[in-house]
Amino acid sequence: MGTRLAGKIALVSGSTRGIGRSIAELFAAEGAKVAVTGRTVEKGEKVVARIRDAGGEAEFFRLDITDEDSVRTVVAAVAERFGGLTTLINNAAPTTDVSTTVKPLVEYSNEEWNTILLGTLTGNVFWATKHAWPHLSAGEGAAIVNISSAQSISGISGFGAYAAAKGGMNSVTRVLAAEGAPHGIRCNCIVVGRVVSGRGDSGVGIGGKGGRLTRLGNPMDIAYATTWLAADETAFVTGQLIVADGGFSINGDAVMEAEG
Repeated sequence: MGTRLAGKIALVSGSTRGIGRSIAELFAAEGAKVAVTGRTVEKGEKVVARIRDAGGEAEFFRLDITDEDSVRTVVAAVAERFGGLTTLINNAAPTTDVSTTVKPLVEYSNEEWNTILLGTLTGNVFWATKHAWPHLSAGEGAAIVNISSAQSISGISGFGAYAAAKGGMNSVTRVLAAEGAPHGIRCNCIVVGRVVSGRGDSGVGIGGKGGRLTRLGNPMDIAYATTWLAADETAFVTGQLIVADGGFSINGDAVMEAEG
């Protein structure tokens, strides 16, 4: 067990699988008390069991990020269970038939557009932050880390609504950093490139690689970056977009090849 996050109480949205699960498990391994959240109880309890077996402290809370009442209730329950809340990781991106829509922007229906923004931006950042704010501002060393996507900065065809939601997350990160500074709340954002999490790819890539590096990303790459931003060692870092994409965003050669 490590101590980088000793004394931290973290709520990680969407932490029953993939990147969120890796964040939750690493946070607990570094000494944080972790609220594992998601819609599937069985998956959440398995993550909690893994954390406890490794000597960490965690509890599962069923959370529907698209329902404000659920968000409000879970945030309050986490603060009551652990005696506060110091760290909010906005990672959830609900997967449904609508949320995985890939089509030109002009072909989106209003329902598809609104559904994607609801789960990825409104619930995952606005509601979660709004209801966590009083608890974060009450303690010391509070931090928010938003998990964004390289699709927000890369212009990939077919992902207009998702890119808009993640682009909004990028922008609101700086606003929250400014608004949080007087309250001792830092806010940063990780722009995630192509990550293989066992259930498919997250983020974007060109060809068979994730960027300049010779491998694709994995959930632990993002978990390590998130741990760094949540720890007190980055107490002077706020309002930043940290790009963790294997160099995809500087991969001009591959772009030229893809375009012929």
